[in-house]
Amino acid sequence: MLQSIINLDVKLFLFFNHTLANPVCDYIFVHITNGAFWIVPGIIAAVLFIIFQKKKALIILGLVAITVGVSDPVCNRLIKPNVERMRPCNPSVHLENGRFLLGRKTSRSFPSSHAMNIFAQAMLLSLFYRKKSAWFFLFALVIGFSRIYVGVHYPFDVAAGALFGMVIGAGVYGGYRATVTLAGKRRARSAHSG
Repeated sequence: MLQSIINLDVKLFLFFNHTLANPVCDYIFVHITNGAFWIVPGIIAAVLFIIFQKKKALIILGLVAITVGVSDPVCNRLIKPNVERMRPCNPSVHLENGRFLLGRKTSRSFPSSHAMNIFAQAMLLSLFYRKKSAWFFLFALVIGFSRIYVGVHYPFDVAAGALFGMVIGAGVYGGYRATVTLAGKRRARSAHSG
């Protein structure tokens, strides 16, 4: 059973990584998958968010930081070391027709930390801005797909990262809502007793 799942994962990887390959997508996805590519646009978006949303933006950006502060270590320090799945681009893995646009890497593969972090944020932001949730998840999906296309993750690495990330994003949001509700109840009790 497990071997059948692994075989399917490899077939899907080769479909997305090799069969769909073309020079335009090579250029686009190499840049999209690079975290440094998003630093300047991310800073600009955060500044504009703060200008237009003020206090709410600061709260949400704080929650985004908490979300990544949870999802990244859970992925890289807890799950990956215990699963120990090699990346498709690992020099020890021999995938005929595999394309490794970022070179060979020996770090662990399951789950994708890019997918886990970006889907955690997509879930968190979607719970605050429900009408924009399709955009948040579309962006996360493009980032996740880029990880497969450039050859650093199998599809199930990305799918698992997305699932774990959404659970963490929902958990951070739930913790925030519980804190707000509890604080409101305390204020109400203080007002009645004062």
